[in-house]
Amino acid sequence: MSAAARRAHGRQFDILTTVLIGVVALLAAVLAVLQSDYGMASSRAAAQAARLEGDASAKLQANGLTRDAVLRAMQDALAVGMSGVGLSLSGLQAGDPTAQALGDAQTVGGTRLQAAIAETATTSGQSPVDPYTAGLIKAETDEIAAVVTLQNAAVDEAADTGGRSNRAVLGLSLATLGGVLAGIAAVLRVGRPGWLTLAVAWTLVAASALVAVLTVV
Repeated sequence: MSAAARRAHGRQFDILTTVLIGVVALLAAVLAVLQSDYGMASSRAAAQAARLEGDASAKLQANGLTRDAVLRAMQDALAVGMSGVGLSLSGLQAGDPTAQALGDAQTVGGTRLQAAIAETATTSGQSPVDPYTAGLIKAETDEIAAVVTLQNAAVDEAADTGGRSNRAVLGLSLATLGGVLAGIAAVLRVGRPGWLTLAVAWTLVAASALVAVLTVV
């Protein structure tokens, strides 16, 4: 090979190496920003999912406790009324006006107790209960389902952005390795080892660029 050809090959080698180093620097900067942004987005989404999970769980527990308490109170009030009816009927059959009067009074008391429980259940979650506790007590099934839907969306977002962050890390690793090989190629200079090292470096950088594209699409 003539001296002119060697110089031409040397210039080509230097140009390709210089361009490669510039591409590596650009890719590394872009991938670092992507990794940071997607990493923070994943952390925010995971925190949001955890908060919504706690909110839904608290609403389910408070709502269930309230419903159970009302149901038990209603059952007790109904038992009082039924006992009164039974006592009134026994007094009527036995011709005992006192027992009949007591049974009627007990029946009326049971009815009033049921009304009082129903009114209390209707006003549950109002003053002086604080707004947060009131929201837990008054939560309906549709509201809880909406919170669960938001939680699932946050979990999906955390998984998606977390995966993108991991891909950005992979691309950054490939770009870094390509930059290292570019430096080695620059030391080896023109020759089979240098060209081979440079080719591998370009391949790694191309793979890094592909990963960067896949990270954002």
